[in-house]
Amino acid sequence: MTVFESLLNETSRCTFCGFCEHVCPTLIKLTRNYGPRGRVTTIVLALKNNLITEESIKGIYTCLICGACTSECPAGIRIHEIIREFRHLMKKMNALKGAN
Repeated sequence: MTVFESLLNETSRCTFCGFCEHVCPTLIKLTRNYGPRGRVTTIVLALKNNLITEESIKGIYTCLICGACTSECPAGIRIHEIIREFRHLMKKMNALKGAN
């Protein structure tokens, strides 16, 4: 399974219930797209529709990777790991673009 497929598989389990949001330290100071649910949405849109903006990238990179959201997720989604893997995928994609 590729990183892309793994990310898509893991994010597809999210029901967007929002249980993860009350523990997110960045969501306290920022807007919804900077919380775990917003970050998962960003990743889904990027993977499925190739839709990513500078604002959504900021949302991904403001995550502290603390794992608080993961411990609250009733579906057991490794949200902080998804974000970390997606960051690596974005770096690889940008490296490939620069090589062309």
